[in-house]
Amino acid sequence: MNNNEFHELTHLVLDSKLHPPVALFAKGFDDWHVRARLAHFLVLPEFNKTAAAVELFRSVIEADVDENESEDIEEKVYALQHLSTVLRDAGKLDDALNYINSAIELAEEHDFLYKYILRGELWADRWNILARQRRTDLAADEVEDKIAAYGALPIKHISYLYYGYRFLAQLAAANFHAVDTIEMMKKALSYMAVPQKNMAILENVMSATDDDAPRIMREIDQATPIPSSLKWDI
Repeated sequence: MNNNEFHELTHLVLDSKLHPPVALFAKGFDDWHVRARLAHFLVLPEFNKTAAAVELFRSVIEADVDENESEDIEEKVYALQHLSTVLRDAGKLDDALNYINSAIELAEEHDFLYKYILRGELWADRWNILARQRRTDLAADEVEDKIAAYGALPIKHISYLYYGYRFLAQLAAANFHAVDTIEMMKKALSYMAVPQKNMAILENVMSATDDDAPRIMREIDQATPIPSSLKWDI
């Protein structure tokens, strides 16, 4: 992609009904942050410029980050995560796994508690790709490793364990095991700071006595607050 093509795509986004702040793109094509931000927009349905977005995301892979700035690291992690998601949805699972692994490695290299991205969420992306590759046993083993590593910590809100138990619940739901689905989600939610208004709905959903595990899983997810909106210890 050259500078002119980048300029045209930037104005396509700026002139859209979304009207993002011009400041997001002020530093232009040469700034990797700007290229990543544009890519995040281009994959949206209203633009449907997936090929251009992937090209821009790929241009960020070798970009240097400020090791002392959590926001800088998080922005690159998010770009790698989003690239992985786009490739996963396109069926390019090996590439998707490679980029989520890179996102995990970058996030785990630093001690920051990121503002929008949870380490557990990144691992869950990896486990879901492994499941699509029919490597569910490996994913489940990694979840068990996380439970062993973090389960005895004297802290309450652990994203690794929320997402780990949620992944096990997903596996149970996919196999129509309603009791196991509910049990795993109760454990998952025990590591999340769930507001009382949500908990009341969740308790009602998890009191279900029927065997429709996929429906139960969907309703639990619908009643669960957005994880990034809550407080986490790790």
